[in-house]
Amino acid sequence: MDELDFVKKLEEDEELFDREYDKLGDFFNLRHYEKVHDFIKDNTELIVLLNELKHRLSKAFPTGKFDLVLNMDYEYSDWSIVVLYVKVDEYTFDNGVMDDINKITFDFIPLRRKLDVLPDFAIWPALYNW
Repeated sequence: MDELDFVKKLEEDEELFDREYDKLGDFFNLRHYEKVHDFIKDNTELIVLLNELKHRLSKAFPTGKFDLVLNMDYEYSDWSIVVLYVKVDEYTFDNGVMDDINKITFDFIPLRRKLDVLPDFAIWPALYNW
């Protein structure tokens, strides 16, 4: 099924959306569960993107942990994004984590454009203990 067709189904079927959102929790740590849920509910395309990212993240960061957080700008209330924190050990953090994140970000630009989620999502590095 085409990505945009699936987005349309998610928008039309609230139960499907909730199931798909909850399945994200099998891979991602959904910090700020309700806030992230509400933001993704308004930007259902992010579910498609996040599902596509799972395999690539696992391959690039086999020992990584992945947190989804809603980052809000309190000065500009309509500016929020979902941030995917790639949590790694200190060695990986200091030796190439940004190269891998930049490669993944670059490779997913076509899908992000298609889904129209370029301004709604970012990938940032973090340490395990954060």
